[in-house]
Amino acid sequence: MTSSAFWAYGSVLQVGDGASPEVFTAVAEITELKPPNMSRDNIEVTTHSSSDGYREFIPGLRDGGEVSGVANWLPTNATHDEDTGILETFNDDELHNWRIVLPDTLATISFAGFLTAFEPDLPLDGQGKLSFTIKISGKATVAS
Repeated sequence: MTSSAFWAYGSVLQVGDGASPEVFTAVAEITELKPPNMSRDNIEVTTHSSSDGYREFIPGLRDGGEVSGVANWLPTNATHDEDTGILETFNDDELHNWRIVLPDTLATISFAGFLTAFEPDLPLDGQGKLSFTIKISGKATVAS
């Protein structure tokens, strides 16, 4: 059987400008990208009459999770800087619309969120890097 796996090379993180219609711009030089790590609460409903002495649970609230990534840090690039870039989205205290576009139009993951981490790194023996985390507010959608 042939695998249906895909190569993640070419995946893009985009941020919306909030206009109508909204225009999305790709964040420059992303090297690593982790899509939403969604989770769900569980609510214990065990009673003295629960079967065989096992705890019982029902599903609770969902959490859209976080998106994290790493980029080559470009402090003066319009998609990284404090005027129009992701540093600006960290400082503005607003929700922004984001998209992760997978290669070959395989799928697009869309979500609203805000930056909770903006972490530059300047190693002696490598390029400047920028790690970031986006907290998702509400539901992320995946569309083909």
